[in-house]
Amino acid sequence: MDEVSVAAAVEELRRPLRADGADLVLVRADPRTALVELRLELDGVGCAECILPPERLAEVVADVLRRGIPQEFELVLHDPRIPPA
Repeated sequence: MDEVSVAAAVEELRRPLRADGADLVLVRADPRTALVELRLELDGVGCAECILPPERLAEVVADVLRRGIPQEFELVLHDPRIPPA
């Protein structure tokens, strides 16, 4: 896993989110631990619930990342619609 591949996949995911006023930010891509950490930003969104539901968004993000990252990885997606545990 390399940060360039992760960044390219994240950029692909950002386009449709930006159309709704949201954004997806790459927080960290660590090849040693195979961890990909992303943050969903909803600052420009008029309707946060109009974005894909959190569970579905995580599935879509993981699927797109798998196309660009051939190895197993852990995805951490920070979604402000989900209260912290």
